[in-house]
Amino acid sequence: MKSKYLLTYTIVLVLFATSCRKFLDQTPVSTPTDATTWQADGDANTGVAACYSLIRAAFNASIGYYAYGDLASGEFSNSDQPDFQKVIDFNLGAGVASTATDNPLLKLRLWTPFFTAVAQSNRAIAFITAMPTAVFNGTSDAEKLARKNKYLGEAYFTRAFCYFTMARIWGDVPLVLENTDATVAQQYARSPQGDVLKQAIVDVNLAIQYLDWKDNGSSDRVVRADKGAAYALLAHIDAWKGDYAGCNTACDAVINSGTYSLTAAASFMDIYKGQSPESIFEIAQNTLSEGYNANVSLTLASQTLTAPYLNGTVPVWHINNSYVTKLYTDTADVRLKKGFISVSSGATSFLECVKYTNIQTVNNNVTLKVALNNIVIFRLADIELLKAEALSSGPSGDYNTALSLINQVRRARNAKALTGLSGTAVIQAVTDERGRELFLEGHRTFDLIRLERITKDQQFDNVTPGEFAAGKTYWPIDPNLFLNNSKITQTPFWIGKVN
Repeated sequence: MKSKYLLTYTIVLVLFATSCRKFLDQTPVSTPTDATTWQADGDANTGVAACYSLIRAAFNASIGYYAYGDLASGEFSNSDQPDFQKVIDFNLGAGVASTATDNPLLKLRLWTPFFTAVAQSNRAIAFITAMPTAVFNGTSDAEKLARKNKYLGEAYFTRAFCYFTMARIWGDVPLVLENTDATVAQQYARSPQGDVLKQAIVDVNLAIQYLDWKDNGSSDRVVRADKGAAYALLAHIDAWKGDYAGCNTACDAVINSGTYSLTAAASFMDIYKGQSPESIFEIAQNTLSEGYNANVSLTLASQTLTAPYLNGTVPVWHINNSYVTKLYTDTADVRLKKGFISVSSGATSFLECVKYTNIQTVNNNVTLKVALNNIVIFRLADIELLKAEALSSGPSGDYNTALSLINQVRRARNAKALTGLSGTAVIQAVTDERGRELFLEGHRTFDLIRLERITKDQQFDNVTPGEFAAGKTYWPIDPNLFLNNSKITQTPFWIGKVN
């Protein structure tokens, strides 16, 4: 998404902001003109671009992408912000005043932003399907059809991505596939997670059918979905389901495409600036029209960075120093050497993750700094290690190939090869390597959930095995959502535990 879409995004986000307290507010982006707007290629392009914009808004709300995926994983020991401390402690049902609309815990318990994005995907699917092929750009009927299919593929991808995201966070969620104004008033019950993921797989397979691979010369490479992004999403859905045969096949499609390459050790930090040769799918925010004010309290930059990047001497989210020391045992590992610095406050030292330091001052105004790091969702190292998980955790137990994939990633990071491992020890090694490779990239909590399912070993300090089996790692929904929908119920573990 480039700056020419800024006006469209602004309209979309205004609508999102004014409806954030409603359940499944699916008021179209342009209700009075929907029937007359979807007339040309540019209309479809803009409509699909809005899907990505709304996903970005959902992830940026209370730093959701990292709060859900990292904050409770053990990467952080504590937070100076009390509500984020509750996430670290897995105290997800802590009381929040209904009037505290800016409270991060309340926002994290609302799935409304994701359903707003789903609504836009539903809208795009419905209207683009109805558009005549002749109105799309191209010099032949085949080119025009390919153009139409590209937009449809992106819309199916974004819907699948949203539902996969929500399924990992809340488990069972309402499944809404139709595009109609009446859905604002209709009541939806939570659909079983299995049904939600089944639909996500249907959607992502349609995306695979409709989308092509993109070459490195594409200006919108990785910030808009292509066939590689769709296969990567399918691999993650299959891994979450425990379908490691399917996961392995989808990983192979990405790896064997020849489209992506591991970033060299010397350029490791370039991954987080966006659109590196390693990246498969990202949420774009590396331009001024897409970035966010780094000084606002509820941003990743404000919680994790200090001077010279932002004001302050101590990160608000405190990295667990012993956790990092245990995870990174090779001091030559570029992920440790370049990804962290040590800062001090008095006699206390703090580790600071500096992956997301692409901060730009606007018009030389030191009080206005914009964070311009893309949200890196899928990249090649992630998929290679996910394949290693599939091989080591699946019924065949191909531990040698799994270990070779781990060492392939380690070589690219200047880390020594792992040797002498066999059997189930390789499963743990895979998860550890993912922890090193994907620190603060939105994966760790979900990786540990999958690991505990496989090994039955407790992975979270604040979740006992009994609580894990009862579903404590799935988030509660905020009680405010019940006001507009009498059919939904609380997440099972959290019934009677949300104040």
